[in-house]
Amino acid sequence: MEVLANPAVHSPIPKTLLLTFVMYVSNLREVRLNYVPNPFHSVSVYFSPSGSRGACALQQTMAEVPDYKTIMETVAPCVDVEGIQIPKVFETNRPMKEQVECIRAMEMREDDVIVCAFSRSGTHWLWEVASMLLTGKVEYEKHTKENAMLEAIEMEKTGALPSPRLLNTHLPVSMLPRQVKDKRIKVILVYRNVKDVFVSLYYNMLGMPGTENYTWDIHERMFLTDDCMYGTYVFYHKGMDSFIKDNPDVPVFRVSYEDTKEDPVGVVKKLAEFLGVTATSEFCSQVAEACSFQKLKEADKHKIQMPIIEQLPPEHKPVMYRKGEVGDWKNHLTVARSERLDAAIKQLEGCDYHFRYTL
Repeated sequence: MEVLANPAVHSPIPKTLLLTFVMYVSNLREVRLNYVPNPFHSVSVYFSPSGSRGACALQQTMAEVPDYKTIMETVAPCVDVEGIQIPKVFETNRPMKEQVECIRAMEMREDDVIVCAFSRSGTHWLWEVASMLLTGKVEYEKHTKENAMLEAIEMEKTGALPSPRLLNTHLPVSMLPRQVKDKRIKVILVYRNVKDVFVSLYYNMLGMPGTENYTWDIHERMFLTDDCMYGTYVFYHKGMDSFIKDNPDVPVFRVSYEDTKEDPVGVVKKLAEFLGVTATSEFCSQVAEACSFQKLKEADKHKIQMPIIEQLPPEHKPVMYRKGEVGDWKNHLTVARSERLDAAIKQLEGCDYHFRYTL
């Protein structure tokens, strides 16, 4: 039996799949099947007689995702800024391109703190913890973090925020204020394993209008390409890692979602030390307890939302708190999809991240 493979096909067809169909070659004139090694390409496999031997040929074709562009424009309309897709919902009193330039030119204060994270990685969590540490009170912020989000707030209003300002953003490092580097502003970088991020973002997207046709395949295509909001997971984390290594004088507290979940009190203590605040063990325990998932989820119901979010009907408001678990991806991802995410993460080898997929 001969196997003729298109060299453009990067994912090999499983041997078990081939053997299953080899059994039928001698009795059928032609056998066809479609194997999909990734959501963007399909491999057509067929067996047919070739002299006295069977021949297996592979043909790679683009898999059609019905109405992908239309669905994405409906579910998550974005503004392209330098190749980065930023949610249009965050546009306030100026176009997003101008907003980004204003962010870069932003006048920073010496005691500013910025929480940076890829979407669905624990931004709300660490932002609330940092807020309690900076104020010295176990009290929830009255406003949601989006009211201090660089890409979502009117820049003129940042000057009115009391010091120390606790800002946050999902923007890639290239769009952060230039003075973060010049003034050595404190940065809290929280990251989460890609599989739980992928699943959490999927359910977050389902809360948007027009998601009737939003499938896991469409979600994966968005997540692994430049269509992803704020750039891909790999792009974001590689950029942050390079910035940290290139600017060792900029203080960065890098922490994983999983480590915080496993030892919340320990992380709160370390963060307090990083922020330079005095915090007793008892106070850190109280902060960790107040910032547990269920308590933050309940507190979020009573916060003052951004006007644009407040105006949305309940069924279309983004789900900020869903499960807050580590390893929930096992309940949703197929083996093939999980392996494709593993392959993507290989691009982050050499970066200083410690990814954990279970506890």
